[in-house]
Amino acid sequence: MSANGDFSESEKLAGSQTSTSLSFVSPSAGQVDLTEIDGGLHMLLERSRGSLNSCKEAVVFLKSRAKVEEDYGRALQKAAQQTVRLMDNGSRTSSGMSTQQAAWQRLVEVHEPLAANRMKFAITLFEMSEYLGNYVKTKENVRRKLRETEQRYQRAIEESQQLLDKAKTKYDMQCAEWEKLLVRCGDSKQAETTAVPSVHSGNRSAKNAVSGIIFGKHKPTIESLDRICQEAGVKAKVANEAYKRLLQQTNAMRRDFYDVQQPKILASVMGLVEEVDQFLKFTLGKYAYTYESAVLADAITLKPMDAQVGMVEMVGDIDSKADLDSYVQAMATTARVDRASIPYREYRMSPRARLYANPRPIFGVSLHDQLTRDARRVPLIMVRCTEAVEAFGLQNEGIYRQSGQSSQVQRLRSEFDLDAENVNLQASSYASDINNIASVLKMYLRELPGGLVPHAQRTTMLAHFSSESNSEDELELAQKISGLAASIREMPQVNRDTLRCLLVHLDKVQAFQEYNMMNSENLSIVFGPTILPPDNAPSNAALDIRRSARMVKFILDNRRAIFDAL
Repeated sequence: MSANGDFSESEKLAGSQTSTSLSFVSPSAGQVDLTEIDGGLHMLLERSRGSLNSCKEAVVFLKSRAKVEEDYGRALQKAAQQTVRLMDNGSRTSSGMSTQQAAWQRLVEVHEPLAANRMKFAITLFEMSEYLGNYVKTKENVRRKLRETEQRYQRAIEESQQLLDKAKTKYDMQCAEWEKLLVRCGDSKQAETTAVPSVHSGNRSAKNAVSGIIFGKHKPTIESLDRICQEAGVKAKVANEAYKRLLQQTNAMRRDFYDVQQPKILASVMGLVEEVDQFLKFTLGKYAYTYESAVLADAITLKPMDAQVGMVEMVGDIDSKADLDSYVQAMATTARVDRASIPYREYRMSPRARLYANPRPIFGVSLHDQLTRDARRVPLIMVRCTEAVEAFGLQNEGIYRQSGQSSQVQRLRSEFDLDAENVNLQASSYASDINNIASVLKMYLRELPGGLVPHAQRTTMLAHFSSESNSEDELELAQKISGLAASIREMPQVNRDTLRCLLVHLDKVQAFQEYNMMNSENLSIVFGPTILPPDNAPSNAALDIRRSARMVKFILDNRRAIFDAL
């Protein structure tokens, strides 16, 4: 924009370059004159954006459809080629190609041109999408330039109107000042001409007081007032000229925009909308024609127009009965059928697998059942654990009182439950911590159904230890020994033998109490509740634990005398 508010030639040229060759004509009857509508250009620009968005949607669809067709064509081609290779690799019989194989091969071969048609169709769709996409980009640039041109004109008009408002404000201020001075000067002149001269000082003082009220403290002369009025009038005229000049320039710019430039831009946008809509219509028509052509090409491939047979005729050439007869004649031999019965062949499992298939559990199994099953007098776990403790743990401090590692104890338990025969406790991996072996033996005794001492004998044996006193004479000692021997004698043989084995072992342990700190009293605290589980009643549990500990201690101290009395 130039200093006087007019558009420069470059700006007008830019506006003319963005417009098309279409000229904006006056609307006919029934049509809307967009030049008379506020926001008409914005409405058309929005319409053009909608048209371009429709083109973008078409681009996305064409690309997606091209990808679908390409994938379908490649998959169809791959399936056909793989099937042909399979047929070439041995699908033919020694009697030659059957009618079914011949028809099947021809059917598969038809799919290769079908795949080629689809891939050709995909290429065409991709080219259409690329061309339409480039066209949209070009027209978006045109639309952007048209919008920027309109905005540039609007900004220039707004800037000119702002300058005009400032000039109008200045003009009004100068005129108001000039008006005030004119009134003041005229009032002063009128006061001079109507005043009456007087020689009395009183009258002079009154006159001066009136002048001071009208003109202030210092009364200006008539000449100075005339000069000030003239200067104010000149300023008002200058402001008036500037205001009229800017008003003329702004109106000229508005007329140029609303009468010339805006119609051109409207015509260009209108032409853009029509062109984009027509191009989209052309593209969609081309897509429809291409699609119909592709479908027609597939139809001709499946059913040729000339004398060649189609897929239905290919299938009709199959003679299944003739194919079967030819196959049987070619493959028939003189070999006889072996009608002998097939012998049974048992699968031979590995020893480890047989163990898992037929485990021999001992934990939670009654003494009678496991010893009858294993044909033993004493549980094997008792023998193995006591032997290991006697070999490695007699001098181990706190043996049977200290617990082993939970994971190792559970591992030992699992191995004994699987096959106690193959558990080697003499290995260094087990002997390194004898407390693990001692803990698994205690766990076994705790989990024996009914306990090591049966309930009938348990009640009788504990009755000898109802008194809390430890003092006893020889008669009481003999009575306890004979009573315990009688109760042990009444036990089942398996319980009696197992109890004897355990007590013999514990006697060996207490023999090394100087080293392991496990005398008969300490061992009885550990094994009392284990050999004789407490009563289920909570009120009797604590008493039973104390009585069972005293009983085990008594038995350990008098083991030989008790078992000799059996």
